[in-house]
Amino acid sequence: MGGTVSVQRELRFLKRRDRLNIYLDILQAIHTLAGWTGWAKFTRVMYMANLNPATLKERLKELSYLDMIVWNEHGLRLTGKGYEFLRELCGVLEKYGLAGRAVSGLRYARR
Repeated sequence: MGGTVSVQRELRFLKRRDRLNIYLDILQAIHTLAGWTGWAKFTRVMYMANLNPATLKERLKELSYLDMIVWNEHGLRLTGKGYEFLRELCGVLEKYGLAGRAVSGLRYARR
């Protein structure tokens, strides 16, 4: 019975997202949700990226420190650096067939 628990624990660990995947999910959510206004709301990004508020807040602080996003009272927005990072990362993932879900129209869309 103890062997089954350790196997389940290992499988759960393998399903976890690494930091790069979390960054990718957050940047994709901001890009998708920003739409016409150019700003995405914290709560909507949280739901779309499937993160809890504390984890999202920590990752947003990191992305803001890296100058990939702007985070203020209006909401969240990608900077040029964040958009380029997202575009290039999606391109690499697509090139090597690792993209589970690509940002549609990302190569051609530019705000």
